[in-house]
Amino acid sequence: MKILVTIPHFHNASGNGAYGSTGPESARRAEALSHTIAGIHQNLGPRQAFLYCLHNHVPGRGNGRLVKVNEQAGASIDIAVCTVGDKHLIEQLSVPKSMFHHQTVTADPMMIGFACQRIFQAHLGKYDFYCYMEDDLWIGDPYFLAKVSWFSRTFGDEAVLLPHRYELGTAEPLHKLYIDGPVRPDFTVQWQNVEDRRTLESEYLGAPVAFERWTNPHSGCFFLNAAQMERWASSPGFLDGDCSFAGPLESAASLGVMKNFRIYKPAYGNAGFLEIRHLHNRYLGVALKTS
Repeated sequence: MKILVTIPHFHNASGNGAYGSTGPESARRAEALSHTIAGIHQNLGPRQAFLYCLHNHVPGRGNGRLVKVNEQAGASIDIAVCTVGDKHLIEQLSVPKSMFHHQTVTADPMMIGFACQRIFQAHLGKYDFYCYMEDDLWIGDPYFLAKVSWFSRTFGDEAVLLPHRYELGTAEPLHKLYIDGPVRPDFTVQWQNVEDRRTLESEYLGAPVAFERWTNPHSGCFFLNAAQMERWASSPGFLDGDCSFAGPLESAASLGVMKNFRIYKPAYGNAGFLEIRHLHNRYLGVALKTS
C-alpha cells in the first residue's frame, strides 16, 4: 500500500494567537509537528520489528535478531510538509529530514491547505490513500487505515469515515476529551443533509459498531482511498478555494469532502473506534472548566 500525506504548516510567533500557528509557542509547535510525522511512520509504516533475541554485536549488523511484525503496516509512506516563505519551524523539528519532504508552496498562509490539494491532484493514480492532516495531530492506532478501508468496503465509497479528535490530561474529573461536538444544524445544511442515512451499523471484531452523520464534520484531517480522491478531483468545485465553512483552515480540511461525500464519525458509544489525538490541549483543562 502506498500512502501520500500532506501537512500544511505555518508558524508566526508574533501573530495574533487566534490559531496555534500564530502564537508564541514555537517549541511546542515544533514538537507537535515532529510527533505528527513520527506517528505516521511509527504506526502505519513498515519499519517495525519484534526483538527475537540479543547476540554478540557484529559491526554493521547490530546485536539483535529481529522478526518483522504487523503485516498490515507494510505501507510505503510519503509525507509532504507544505510551507510558505520562512514562516515555519522545519529546522527545529526533532525527526530526521528523511522522514518527510519539505514542500514550499505559493499561497496565502491561511490557504496552504488548498495547496495541499493541488499536490493530491498532481499525484492522482499513484497512491492507495491520500491523507490530509493538520500539523498537530497524532495517529496512535496501527489499524487506523485498515478501519477506514473496512468502512468503505462495508458501506461504499460514497461514505467517508473521519476520526474524532481528542485531548488527553491527568487532572480530575476528565482524562480524555473528544473536542468536535455538534454545531447548529443550519450551520452546515447548505452542504450536507445529516438526515440522509443518518446512522450506519455493522459488526467489527465480533462487536456491534455504529456511525453517525454529524452536524460538525470537522476533524482537521481526511483520509481518502484512490477511488474517492479521483471522484473528488473530478468534481466541478475541486480547488475552487471555497472558504465558507468556518474559515479557510477548516474549509481546506472539511468543506470539499463534505460537498462530495456523506461524512460519518463513530457514534458516542464507540467513539474510540477511530480517533486522532489533538496535541494542543486547547479545550481540556484550558477552555473547558469542569469545576
